[in-house]
Amino acid sequence: MKTITVKTDQNIEIELELASLAQRLAAVVLDVVVLVVYFGLMSFIIAMVFINSYNFYDMEGNSYDFWMAMFYVIVYLPFLLYTPLMEYLTKGQTIGKLALGIRVVQATGDNATFKDYFTRWLFRPVEFYILNFFGIGFFIALFNIFVDGLFVLISNRSQRIGGFMSNTIVVRKHPLRDYSIQDVLSIKTNENHVATYPGVTKFTDEDMMLIKRTIGRVEKYQNEETKVFAVALADKTAVELGLQETPRKKLTFLKTVLDDYVVLTR
Repeated sequence: MKTITVKTDQNIEIELELASLAQRLAAVVLDVVVLVVYFGLMSFIIAMVFINSYNFYDMEGNSYDFWMAMFYVIVYLPFLLYTPLMEYLTKGQTIGKLALGIRVVQATGDNATFKDYFTRWLFRPVEFYILNFFGIGFFIALFNIFVDGLFVLISNRSQRIGGFMSNTIVVRKHPLRDYSIQDVLSIKTNENHVATYPGVTKFTDEDMMLIKRTIGRVEKYQNEETKVFAVALADKTAVELGLQETPRKKLTFLKTVLDDYVVLTR
């Protein structure tokens, strides 16, 4: 599991879990299947309508030009622009990425723009090669995938060429649970600890790990933005516990919540 730490526009550091190469390749395969099915189905439908309506004996008519235009608008253009359009409309996901739980974001962690998606697409023209699947285009597509995969493996941020050019990355939408209850238990081991906030049992291990990491960041970085986030987290925790007001010492309050959770749930 590969992660990177980025700073938001508010100067708050967050950790993002990058999608693996296997996930990204699986997403590409699913998208290719979707594209091939769409291309074949829509081409068949238009061909059937064309055959039933086209007057083969009226060679001076414009019917053929009309149906070719229909083919380009309904089949060809959506086929070619599938990736940037889908990622723009779904904020970084194609059908394949949606199925694999990954998405494209800017290297800052913010949502990418259409320009970003389009730039990524320009440097991965696999859709063009599919049209010539049984010709040299198939081998070009394989070479393209190989080169992109190599870049992903050696890049610190798992970026392919399109990612470098657009300054985007592919991350897990729902990060793996990379910690266990032992991480929480290591916070407090005093068996004589008396719980101050019994209501902490309503929280989850994930909630506690967020609090633990927030405390760690406040103690490590000592910047104003991180402290503001810690204060907001303390206020939210106090509300969940049903407190009338948040204790004055916010960091001590969060540490006490962690200790109580360990004592009451282990």
